[in-house]
Amino acid sequence: MFVTLEQIRQARANLAGVILPTPMQYSRTFSEWSGNTIYVKCENLQKTGAFKIRGAYNKIVSLTDEEKRRGVVAFSAGNHGAGTAYAAQIQGIAATVVMPTNPVPSKQNAILHYGAKVVDGGSTSITMYEKALELHQSEGLVLIHPFEDMHIIAGQGTIGLEILEELPDVDVVIVPVSGGGLISGVAAALKETKPAVRVIGVNSEGAMAMYESLRHGCPFEVEKVDTIADGLMAKKPGEITYAHTTRYVDEMVLVSEEEIARTVVSLAERAKMVVEPSGAAALAAMIHHRTALKGKKVVVLASGGNVNMKLLAELVEKYTQQIPV
Repeated sequence: MFVTLEQIRQARANLAGVILPTPMQYSRTFSEWSGNTIYVKCENLQKTGAFKIRGAYNKIVSLTDEEKRRGVVAFSAGNHGAGTAYAAQIQGIAATVVMPTNPVPSKQNAILHYGAKVVDGGSTSITMYEKALELHQSEGLVLIHPFEDMHIIAGQGTIGLEILEELPDVDVVIVPVSGGGLISGVAAALKETKPAVRVIGVNSEGAMAMYESLRHGCPFEVEKVDTIADGLMAKKPGEITYAHTTRYVDEMVLVSEEEIARTVVSLAERAKMVVEPSGAAALAAMIHHRTALKGKKVVVLASGGNVNMKLLAELVEKYTQQIPV
């Protein structure tokens, strides 16, 4: 039921030479704004522009030869789709990605560039999943789930190993949360290696699936998702990811849509980083004081950099030069 350190270490071996060991960057500005010592784990610089390649590749290399011949299908707003498409291309297998009706153009273009077929899946994570399941059943494609899979979780957990190796005295790690695959793996790696590390998850107020699930005591489907953070749009976490979150995560906090938007601009302006809204949520929780942390050594995960450039331009025009504290 729970991913093991051995599985995460095996995932790391599987990913050797495939992914980048992304840097962890100290920020004096964000440290001053938050009252903590802030390091940004830059998965926005990962291959395909996000952490998702870690889990997707680890899952795909686990498939049998027969499964690889059948091809794979993923459903995604973009980053998991790109990770799946890239991993499938490396392995020489066919991939189909179910995307929202109106996807971020740069994300769709990346998936097509990696050789995958794109299929319209409607407007929510639930309708996209249903379309992917239909293709799995009708065409025999192997479903590569974005979070509810132990190989996916183990792959994402390799980030936790990297954090501890580079910053062994870290006090707190802040992780953006959608369906929960990322925080499940990262938290398991951290807690099974160094239990004293505090792990905090972040939901947008416009996409509160994991937050509401913890409040209700079970995986809970929220009625509505409305957020600029297209990578955080899961309407319901999985049974596996919910279990990992309840076991390993110390706290879930919320950030507003405006706080995410301001943080995207702050990252560009002060850290010279292009980070998409979903990737900015963890830092938003710190610089907008959504936690009670003070004087701690904190790693915030910038989970992706595949931003809609039109949106970025709009946010820069609206929020540039506005210090958030």
